[in-house]
Amino acid sequence: MSFVPEDQLKPKLGLNLAPMIDFVFLMLAFFASLTITKVTLKDAGISLVKVGATAEMAKQQEDKVEKVISISISKNGEYKWLTEYHELLIKDADQIGLELARQYEMGALPKEKEKTQVLLQIDREATWSPISQVIFSIRDQGFEVHPIYQPDFAN
Repeated sequence: MSFVPEDQLKPKLGLNLAPMIDFVFLMLAFFASLTITKVTLKDAGISLVKVGATAEMAKQQEDKVEKVISISISKNGEYKWLTEYHELLIKDADQIGLELARQYEMGALPKEKEKTQVLLQIDREATWSPISQVIFSIRDQGFEVHPIYQPDFAN
């Protein structure tokens, strides 16, 4: 007489496939949904925005910048050149371009224009016309424009 039943002492000749079938089904569902999502994005004809640079890219860009110029555009289309101590009211976008050229010629700005960062602080209610005028005026002088924005995480 044995305390362990004989059927439990015999080696099992079969293989329980139920857990394996569950795993295969989950993998199939995962890859099917992934494929459908990718195909939907490709068929929509859009390319998604990639926000933010990697930490390494941000560090490289930070190392390149020697001079920062801040310009604000109010909702009325008025331009202000923001310095450490003053806000200088500027009549039009062309005057901003001329001032950049003057400072560059005087040597107040680095010789390599990519080391100068021009930041645009734009009021959310500003019209497009003064924004585009100042962007083109700055780019005509060979400087890159970097709009400043506040991300809206509420939506």
